[in-house]
Amino acid sequence: MSRAFPLAGLLRVRGLQERAAAERLSRAALEHAHTEARDRQLRASLTSSAEGPEDVRTLAALAASRVAARSLLSDLRTLQDAQAEALGAARAEHASARVEEHGLSRLAEAHARREHARVLREEQAALDEVAARPAAHSAPTTSPTEEPS
Repeated sequence: MSRAFPLAGLLRVRGLQERAAAERLSRAALEHAHTEARDRQLRASLTSSAEGPEDVRTLAALAASRVAARSLLSDLRTLQDAQAEALGAARAEHASARVEEHGLSRLAEAHARREHARVLREEQAALDEVAARPAAHSAPTTSPTEEPS
């Protein structure tokens, strides 16, 4: 009977940690992509210009909206920087978790190979023992009630 890998529980935990880190990385990348899309959309709206303003009030409202949009653009830039930093940290965390899980999985594979070799050695020893038994045990015997002719 083969023995279980002694670090199997730790390997499962590392696998869960790796999957959780991958989820955080995915979420951080998605948030960063959404923020970049909002940034591009805002920049596009700032560069597109409508028909020329018809009066002073419209011109003042247009100027105020552009100032607000530039402020929003600055806030988005700050958010993008923070998300880029979080994305980098999530990438590093995921890489670390993958390395830790990979090391343990390689240990588990080596353990499985050693156990398989051990089982094969035990089977071979049993076969060798059967083959080494004297041939007299396998020869046909005459029953005591029969008389030899």
